[in-house]
Amino acid sequence: MTPEQEIYLSNRAAEVLDNEAYKNAFEAIREELVLQWKNSPARDVEGRERIWLMQALLNKVQICLEATMEGGKLAKKELEHRQSMIQRAKDLLN
Repeated sequence: MTPEQEIYLSNRAAEVLDNEAYKNAFEAIREELVLQWKNSPARDVEGRERIWLMQALLNKVQICLEATMEGGKLAKKELEHRQSMIQRAKDLLN
């Protein structure tokens, strides 16, 4: 993937993470899973495992979006560094 593509995806991930509807939905799902876990009988091992898996997947979505956003930040710095090096080389040649 090119740095430009990484930056593009980073910007899209940031839009999702900053989106109020996404934040509200994410928190509502997280709270619902916690309530389900608290209200589940201790003997319902399979049900608790399913809730744990859903929480893990929810967290993984968040982590994936955050990693995409951070990757774009690094790609942007890489591009800026390349441009700086090109400009320095041009300045040396002139």
